[in-house]
Amino acid sequence: MTATPAFLPRIGLIGVGNAGQAMIDALCPRFDLNIFDQDLERCKAAGEQATVASSAAIVAEQAQIIILSLPNPEASLSVAEEIRETIRPGTIVVETGTVRPEDVEALHELLAPAGAVVVDAAIVGGVAALSEGKAALLVGADAQVTGDLTEVLDAMAAEVFFLGARGKGMATKLVVNAVAHAAYVVLVEAGALAARQDIPMPVLQRLLERESGLARPLTHRFGGRLQSHDFDGGMSTANAAKDSRLVLDAADALGVPLFAIPAAHSVYELAMREGLERLDYASIGLLWEKWLGVDFAAGDPPDKASD
Repeated sequence: MTATPAFLPRIGLIGVGNAGQAMIDALCPRFDLNIFDQDLERCKAAGEQATVASSAAIVAEQAQIIILSLPNPEASLSVAEEIRETIRPGTIVVETGTVRPEDVEALHELLAPAGAVVVDAAIVGGVAALSEGKAALLVGADAQVTGDLTEVLDAMAAEVFFLGARGKGMATKLVVNAVAHAAYVVLVEAGALAARQDIPMPVLQRLLERESGLARPLTHRFGGRLQSHDFDGGMSTANAAKDSRLVLDAADALGVPLFAIPAAHSVYELAMREGLERLDYASIGLLWEKWLGVDFAAGDPPDKASD
């Protein structure tokens, strides 16, 4: 954890939804906080913890760091239009809503002429974790240039990853969310296959919770084999493709509609045609290396600050 500075910056928070309220809970014990939301009832509910401003422009006048916690990129850009006349040079504006990297860049283009510095800090972990200072933050900035912001980020998160370029925090969160959303589709499909065959849901869940279940593709294959290009031994691509085909045949016979699992199976078929059948099935990652010219084994870990 970064040492507490002698001077704590005044923080402005614009947007008091669920995430905004969680930030108030995390920040108010350590910082002076001005807040604003167009819904005055939300501000009143948080008024005992923070100072309620009458406009976003007034928040910008008084804050050294402004956090945006708004529902969409259009709302963030609208606020930026409002505050750019009153914001002070050197003010750091932190976009925390889930937006595209292009939206972060648009925010920068609006506020940079006023001397503001735009940083994206995507939240991972949910509102409850954020409220308790236990979330993870993915920050589109270099750890060496964030200054007072580091102390603010530490108050909200157990892990802070500095990803360098503006927009990288949001890009990273979108990838992480894509995995969660796709994995849930696969889980529902697996649940449907199990239910159709009278396999108890608690048994399926327990098997997937084991280290040999859902965690293994991440830790052993993606984190271990693929990132070290270790494809000797293990379950072969041919065997993985065979098991996948058996599942598809069973689903067809049982009348269970599948979407994600057949799409995944198509990758194993491609890998077989590329001559990867005898390698551990982690080797299917080599397809993307060929298509994109990337190297999964060459990545450097991000800068990271944590408790």
